[in-house]
Amino acid sequence: MKILFSLFFIFLFSLISQAQLTDIEVKEFITTASEEELLTENTRMMASNYLFQAELVMDKLLLFKQDNSNYNYRKGYLLMEGRRDYANAIPYLLKAIKNTKPHFDAFNTKEESAPADAFYHLATCYHYKYDFDEAIKHYNSFLTASFSKSSLIEIAKIKIAQCELGKKLIEKPVKVKLLNMGKEINNSFPDYSPVISLDGSALYFTSRRPWEGNQTEMFRDPAINQYPEDVYVSYMDYDSSWTTATRLDFCLPERNEATIGVSPGERRIYLYEDSTGSGDIYYTDFYAQKFNDIKKLEIENVNTKYWETHCFFTNDGSKAFFSSDRLGGLGGRDLYMCLKTSDSTWSEPRNLGSKINSVLDEDAPFVSVDNKTLYYSSNGEKSIGGFDILISDLDVDGNYSDSRNVGYPFNSTNDDIYYTTTIDGLRGYMASYRENGQGEKDIYEISNDFLGVKSIAVLKGLIRMRDFSPLPEDFAVSMTIKCLNCEDSKSLRTLFPRVTDGYFFTDLQPCKSYELSFMKAGDTLNMYKNQFSTACTQNYQEIYKEVILDVESEKVYPVIKYAIDGIIADVKTNLVIPNSKIEVIDLYTNSILETIYTDTNGAFKLISIKNNYFGDTIKYELKVSAENYLTQSFTVNEILGNKENFHLNYLLDKPVIGTDIATIFDIQPIYFDFDKSAIRADAKIELDKIVKILNENPMLKIEYGSHTDCRGSFNYNMRLSQLRATASANYIKSRISNPSRIKGKGYGESKLINNCECEGAVNSTCTEIEHQANRRTEFIIVK
Repeated sequence: MKILFSLFFIFLFSLISQAQLTDIEVKEFITTASEEELLTENTRMMASNYLFQAELVMDKLLLFKQDNSNYNYRKGYLLMEGRRDYANAIPYLLKAIKNTKPHFDAFNTKEESAPADAFYHLATCYHYKYDFDEAIKHYNSFLTASFSKSSLIEIAKIKIAQCELGKKLIEKPVKVKLLNMGKEINNSFPDYSPVISLDGSALYFTSRRPWEGNQTEMFRDPAINQYPEDVYVSYMDYDSSWTTATRLDFCLPERNEATIGVSPGERRIYLYEDSTGSGDIYYTDFYAQKFNDIKKLEIENVNTKYWETHCFFTNDGSKAFFSSDRLGGLGGRDLYMCLKTSDSTWSEPRNLGSKINSVLDEDAPFVSVDNKTLYYSSNGEKSIGGFDILISDLDVDGNYSDSRNVGYPFNSTNDDIYYTTTIDGLRGYMASYRENGQGEKDIYEISNDFLGVKSIAVLKGLIRMRDFSPLPEDFAVSMTIKCLNCEDSKSLRTLFPRVTDGYFFTDLQPCKSYELSFMKAGDTLNMYKNQFSTACTQNYQEIYKEVILDVESEKVYPVIKYAIDGIIADVKTNLVIPNSKIEVIDLYTNSILETIYTDTNGAFKLISIKNNYFGDTIKYELKVSAENYLTQSFTVNEILGNKENFHLNYLLDKPVIGTDIATIFDIQPIYFDFDKSAIRADAKIELDKIVKILNENPMLKIEYGSHTDCRGSFNYNMRLSQLRATASANYIKSRISNPSRIKGKGYGESKLINNCECEGAVNSTCTEIEHQANRRTEFIIVK
């Protein structure tokens, strides 16, 4: 029920309605008008609900008669209704109630009395101030003094009940944390109707702040001295602060647009706009990188010639709730619900009945993501004053329970309205008029631990480009989520990523299996499928899926958190080696990605792998060094796929004198052309390995030993092996620090490793393979 002024002024409105004066005309009129003219104009303005201008006139009238109960009543009423300044309204209304009478003459300049309504409005002021006993006293005085046909009588009785409830709830406050959203969101003008995104990262809201360059100055509402409503959005930054709010593109300076809802993918915003009828529900869709001009909601029998102020669509799209003051309701604005049918049409609106609606107003419906809890605002008997947030639970039969007040200080004695929450229900946002606010209404964040969504799973996903650039508008992607073992015929849903960042959300059932499919919008060809299951738990759970869109290949790849870990240990004892240094080198760029150390258990875990994705080929060299051990390098070469974890164990050797390092490192035999000592290309590859080993182990000294088989003369073999040893050693010396750390020595056939001798009269019967074993190269540690 819309109650903006007293019964006397409602009656007078039809008698004196005429063209409204501009602010300039009002100020000129005040300077020259007589008391009688001022009183007549003040009455007309109040009846027309031009409260701002009426107060200007009223201030002049009080200069004539400062203690006049009639004038003080008007001033107190205007302070309270026009500016919600109930604290300063009280002194005027206290003067007003000193002289009241049932038969009040609003036009008579000799009228010294105030109407009995003064008691009602004084009671309301005390009510707002939490002075419930004073409020009840003056509500009762109004009931005694008022004439029996006053429309405020039933409302006063309801407000007495609100005061009694308020006293009970204040004795048992609920545990909540209320936070004014501050200057990034609120300002000195009204800010209200917040709608928070499911993940809590975007806040859409309505504000009556002026546009830059005085663009809205000529469209300011003279009745309430307020600018038109516009829609703004602010985003939560990485440090949990909020960005400065920006106005959305579809707003026009001359038009009222107010937020009432946002689709899960934030591609559609639902709006209230009052240019048609008494006010209707509209929407705007996002395309061409912006929200476009608004359109009237097409659902049949939602918008009517009556006042439709708010709507909400459940996350699964199966229900629509809205508020309307159409005929046939229980009071003023009531809540209604429509159900989506199997052919995607909507059922006739159904009034939610007396468990939800009252004889006064209900507004701003919102349903939790599990569809089990209905939140809304009411100024009926379940409120403690103004609009309060009420909740109702959905029972097993699909009906809503008797609603209840969420408690104090969640609710106040003033308006608390437009409550929406994040996906878990533990953080919400609402508009409220409270002391120390920045404007007429401010937006508040409310954290609690008793309204959370229970026994539900939530899918939170992200589709993005590999380089984190915006998703291309000309390659739209949609998703379907299908329950594989649900009885519900509506187990298949279509999802769309959020346009700002690619996130998508939907609710799931616990203990169920699902298939998530990605496809190009308008196409049925799957780019990627993923099956998963929800846990069989009664606790809230969140499933996260992240994928990368590759437009060129028209494929979607999962983002898998790959992990490489392992243990460094001694090759002989298998004891772990703590504090081993590991340098991770990208062999594509030959750059060090990271340097890490093993813990006390010899364990390590690479961080650099996190920058790689499905389908990537990684080529890493892990250079491992530890005190008293040889520095050794190990290669990791993997094509990343569905395998998430790679566990690698590496064994280090101690540098033991007399050990051939070819038995430790992967070094192939060094080959020479027949009767030659020149370094061949294939030999350089192996010699470069020795160079690397010596450079990584600068304290190591080795002897390069060159050996031959028995064939050929002894002297010939000795001379050739020395030439080859010298050539190889010189190759290495030119490429290492402190070249004296290597010497080359030819042994000829003096150190055969088998019985393949053939000198003098001995004729060897060895095979070629046995002879080849003697033609060897050794890299012996000498220090």
